[in-house]
Amino acid sequence: MIRILESKQVGRLLARKAARFTEAEAVVRPILEAVRKRGDRALMEYARQFDKLERKSVRVPEQELRAAREALTPAFHAAVETAAENIRAYAQRQMPREWSANVKPGLKLGQLVRPLETVAAYIPAGRYPLPSTVMMTAIPAMVAGVPNVCVACPKAVGEVFGTAELLGVRQVFQMGGAQAIAAFAFGTRTVPRADRIVGPGNIYVAAA
Repeated sequence: MIRILESKQVGRLLARKAARFTEAEAVVRPILEAVRKRGDRALMEYARQFDKLERKSVRVPEQELRAAREALTPAFHAAVETAAENIRAYAQRQMPREWSANVKPGLKLGQLVRPLETVAAYIPAGRYPLPSTVMMTAIPAMVAGVPNVCVACPKAVGEVFGTAELLGVRQVFQMGGAQAIAAFAFGTRTVPRADRIVGPGNIYVAAA
């Protein structure tokens, strides 16, 4: 919602936001540091505590992904294929092109385009499943030629897992919150370090 504020009200609003950010940072910092130092051990502790993870690893087995795909309804399956085709076509048009030109003797200019090595997509799991976020984050990375596309979701959501499998994403992790971001930012034995962490709305966060 947008409303006009007096200057003194703006100051109070910004102060409240800064206070909330400071409070959030105080909560998140120990989680980031724990995962950075203790890797999978800390990640599993937080996954069990916050994400209610029951399996022995945050990595989702491929048979579970296949089962999720097979459980999708034909209508859902068709909708994913149609949306994926449209998103892929749009992403292909967005791709920067390589070029080179001889401006004058001895002077050659150009642009090389190289994909990142690993991109991680964070998929929230609140009240409703968000398979659309899987498509909007994973497909552009795949079109760009990123060899390692990962997906993280804090809950075992069938629509999310099934959509990832349909798209050909095999590196899927059941983890969420600050611990998931830390795992991708620093890397663990189970989770690869990501060059970019992508969230809803295609917000890109540079990994540490």
